[in-house]
Amino acid sequence: MKQIIGYMKYDYINIKRGIWLTAAVFGVVSVVFSLKSAVGAVGYMLFGALILASTMFIKQSVQTVAFDALVPGSTFQKVTARYVGSFLMAAFCGLAGFLLVSLVRLAGFGEGKVDIQLLSAVAGISLFLLAVQNLAFYALLPMMGMQFVNLIRMVPGFILFFGVMNEKTQEILSGFLQYSSNPGLVILGMGAASLLVGIFLSCLIVRSRDGE
Repeated sequence: MKQIIGYMKYDYINIKRGIWLTAAVFGVVSVVFSLKSAVGAVGYMLFGALILASTMFIKQSVQTVAFDALVPGSTFQKVTARYVGSFLMAAFCGLAGFLLVSLVRLAGFGEGKVDIQLLSAVAGISLFLLAVQNLAFYALLPMMGMQFVNLIRMVPGFILFFGVMNEKTQEILSGFLQYSSNPGLVILGMGAASLLVGIFLSCLIVRSRDGE
């Protein structure tokens, strides 16, 4: 566990300026979204989390020698640290978005109700996209150029922003969520489980590539 935390600290040091800058910029825009839609506000912050999580891989790809190649530790520890760090970013951004929506509503502004089940479902979908994004980086990063890297890092966020967060999709998702008990929390749990699957598959990819 100490080794995993150490890798996470290194990633944080590498991108901490970007974390706070992104949180500030996305936070301002999220306030604007919150005036019309709670899902829009929280989803936009989660969009920022996906971009932030990809930055950890970008930072590593431009290094002549990757940091984690120079320090002891198992593949599982290194991969788990990256996934846990990504999850914490998503949790931080999602909770920040929810807090902004709550403050705007308390101030008497904004339209529409705050649907916890719908927000949970969007968060679960975001975690699934995060797992897919991380897995794609582990599988493709050593072989692709920076233009392709930038494409991979933007696609999941745009799927979330334009595919999941538009009004028509929200209506369909809301209708689907009415057919079971606590469906949003179930989707959130499935999203979290996809990160565990991502860790397992990413370890297999790295070990196979490195001949372990």
